Amino acid sequence: MLISILLIVMTLSSCNGGWAIAGVDISPTDSIKTDFMIITDQDSTKHWYIRTTIQGGILVGDNWCHRHERWEKVEKK
Repeated sequence: MLISILLIVMTLSSCNGGWAIAGVDISPTDSIKTDFMIITDQDSTKHWYIRTTIQGGILVGDNWCHRHERWEKVEKK
């Protein structure tokens, strides 16, 4: 019964199952590509950083590690 009501409501409201942000429909062809720089530490720990420089690198200093979900200090040696 509940499923029938939901199907009727979705059909009548023209629900297309898509996403909308600020009134703009987002289609499956729209995408956001994130290019990570993956750095392997001396102890084989992998760190994932988003490339932030024009040359495609990362900044020396604090960077957000998406693998560990925290800020990490990056140094160039």
